[in-house]
Amino acid sequence: MTLLYETDRWLTLPNLVTSARIVGSPALIPLAIGGQMTLLAALALFLVFTEWLDGFLARRSHVTSSVGARLDTVADAVFYLSLLGALIALQRDEVAQEKYWMLAAITSYALSWLACLVKFRQLPSYHTWAAKGVWLIIIPATILWVADITAWMVRLAMLLVTLANLEAICITHVLSQCQVDVPSLWHARRIERQRSMV
Repeated sequence: MTLLYETDRWLTLPNLVTSARIVGSPALIPLAIGGQMTLLAALALFLVFTEWLDGFLARRSHVTSSVGARLDTVADAVFYLSLLGALIALQRDEVAQEKYWMLAAITSYALSWLACLVKFRQLPSYHTWAAKGVWLIIIPATILWVADITAWMVRLAMLLVTLANLEAICITHVLSQCQVDVPSLWHARRIERQRSMV
C-alpha cells in the first residue's frame, strides 16, 4: 500500500502544473476571438491534460496537499469560465440557444461553492469521481458542438456537471468537518460513520 504524505508547501510540481492551468485558461478567449481554431483546440486539450497530470504527479511523488486541492478547484473554475467565454466569442447565438442548460450547470456550481463556504468557510475540493468523469465529456462535446454536428453532448455534459455539483452539495451537508478528496457521497457517509465510532 502506497502512503500519501500531507504537506502545506505551495511550491510543488503538481501545484505548478495546476497554476499553469489557471494562467493558461484565459488565453482560450483571445484565441477564440482571433479565430485561431488550431491553437484553441491544442490549448484546450493541454489544459484538460493538466487536470489529469497534477493528480498523477501528486500520487507519483506520494505527496498530497490541501493547498493543491483547493488550487485545483480554482483552476477548474477558471478553465470552465474561460471555455464559456471562448464559446460565446465563437458562437454567441448557439450559446444563447443552450443558455438554460448552461445556467443550470453554472448555478449548481455556484451553489456548491456557497454551501461549503457557509458551512466550513472554505472552498469545496472534493474531486469526486463524477466531477472527474465530466472532464472526459466536456472537450469532445464542445468540439462536436463547435463543428455544428450536435448540441446534445453539450447538454449531456451540462446535465452531468449539474448532477456532480448536486452531489458536492450533499457531501457538504453530510460532512461535519471540511475535507479534501472525497470521491463520492458514499465515501462522505463512510467518513462520518468512522468519525462517530472514534
